[in-house]
Amino acid sequence: MENNNKYKDASYLNCVHCGKCLPVCPSYNAVLDEFFSPRGRIRLILTDNGGKLPLKASKIFESMSSCLLCGRCVKICPNDVKIGSLVINEKIKLNKYAGNFQPKEKFVLKALKNKRKIILKSALKIANIYPVEKLADGYFPEPEGKSFIRNRDLIFNVSGKNILKAGYFSGCVFNNIYPLVSLDTITALTENGVAVFVPQAQGCCGLPFISSGDVKSFKEFALKNATAFNGENLDYIITSCASCSYSANNLYPLYFDENDEGYSEVIKFSKKLINIWSFFKEAEKIGMEIKSGQLKKETDAVFHIPCHLANAAGFKPSSPNERLIGEAGKIIDKIGGLKLKPLKHNYCCGNGGMLNIKHYNLSKKITKRKFDEIKESSPKEILTSCSGCMFSLKDQKGIFKENEMLPVSHLISVYAESLNNKK
Repeated sequence: MENNNKYKDASYLNCVHCGKCLPVCPSYNAVLDEFFSPRGRIRLILTDNGGKLPLKASKIFESMSSCLLCGRCVKICPNDVKIGSLVINEKIKLNKYAGNFQPKEKFVLKALKNKRKIILKSALKIANIYPVEKLADGYFPEPEGKSFIRNRDLIFNVSGKNILKAGYFSGCVFNNIYPLVSLDTITALTENGVAVFVPQAQGCCGLPFISSGDVKSFKEFALKNATAFNGENLDYIITSCASCSYSANNLYPLYFDENDEGYSEVIKFSKKLINIWSFFKEAEKIGMEIKSGQLKKETDAVFHIPCHLANAAGFKPSSPNERLIGEAGKIIDKIGGLKLKPLKHNYCCGNGGMLNIKHYNLSKKITKRKFDEIKESSPKEILTSCSGCMFSLKDQKGIFKENEMLPVSHLISVYAESLNNKK
């Protein structure tokens, strides 16, 4: 049994309720209700820890579960209140109350845990049948092709000397739902002289579970992933999903300590894993020349910066595109025919953890705000680099008419396309 008392953080005591977090919080701005704000959540946590909370556990969980864990409030807080981890800790504390979980939330988590990967894909296909979709009251993405990893490890070699060897962590979504993103990531790496190892034993990064307060399952996935890559003598472990990198880089070290099984393996995995854009910047520093590509047709696009996409420490932009969107701008520079348009605020897309499953209507309000911003730029395409963001940005019903919907792609897929065109 997991000891929930070990997850303690007293930084809520630093909150002076100044309200600086309110303008940046996606859930608060969607409903303008303090109950769904960082400050409101801290008030609940404060009173709960003081034993004075008059509300039912289910009501507290409603507030906590509406947090996207986007981290925007943490960045702006002047008193170092670690709101994200405080919310997760409260969820862990409340996890024992089974009534907090909706049937579809339970179903999704069970599908993610099932060793038979076909379960998740089958569940999504069923969810997209019209009568089921209507009953489910939400958006469920349709799988786009066969799973990337199936029943064996994958090895992608390249010819040449002094090549790098990297592991690729696909995550559950880019393995099962958008597998072409994984294939395009491999293309982008091998075309630049990187040999890639993909273990079939890897699984979900665990973010949906920790977002629901299930720290036990979260840690099981973390250990499984670390073990899958262990002993391969890899220079890097690369992911093309911002949420996966956030989970592994930020949350694995936070919820593992020296007394946990596999602690050293998990921390080693966490330190070695890097997002695809940071990898290209690092590779360039050690002498790799990143190849350029060319699109067959010129297009303009916006790049939605995922809330969980972080630049490497010490990053300094060296081009207009990097100044506009960070490290991902390096690859924009390498794609002939692609023009990047600016987004005024880069609002959150409305997907974080299990928000679009548990609070779909709230998630949709946040997504609509994002599309109001996108419409101002009038792009022909939307680009991003996070599986959760792709979910939200592809859900355009009620926002655009059928013939006005904008294509949504992972930036790595556009880069891979441009490389293939130059062969």
